[in-house]
Amino acid sequence: MKFVLSLLLLTLSCVSASAETPRIDRIEIVDYGVYSAHIDRQAAAPGTMAGEMNLLNNVEHAVTTRMITAQLGVHFGFRYTVVGGPEGTAVSLHHVTIIPNPGLNNPANHRRKTRNEYDLTSLIGEQSYTDYSFDNDWEIVPGIWTFQIWYGDRMLAEQKFTIVRRRGG
Repeated sequence: MKFVLSLLLLTLSCVSASAETPRIDRIEIVDYGVYSAHIDRQAAAPGTMAGEMNLLNNVEHAVTTRMITAQLGVHFGFRYTVVGGPEGTAVSLHHVTIIPNPGLNNPANHRRKTRNEYDLTSLIGEQSYTDYSFDNDWEIVPGIWTFQIWYGDRMLAEQKFTIVRRRGG
């Protein structure tokens, strides 16, 4: 399983230091639904089923929807902007994906999970992106998937998607 969460590569490559303490007011969801994307490379993500995630580029919004057809290769998620200050300051955000029961069951290691968690850096005022892609049959779990983004003990964004089986499939 490849847990696909990414930030635009520009966001990942920037290391912004500021003497001022970052202030995060909120997260604005820019768009959501189905996307197309190219896998650039992988990075460690110990709190996920596979222990790694794909970093993406050429992310393109395809369809605005919360109803996602369960099929291999589909990317679903959302783009967001961290609102606060100072602009361009790097902040670490905690991403949580809640998977409906019975959860993911990786046949390679027989681990079952109903949550994937990891930290990623975003820049205040810049657009970032988070998603999940179905890379293996065992990842396709119908039901409501919930994406959350936290800063400390504050949940700043939540987006839900309903995964449905294809008709005739």
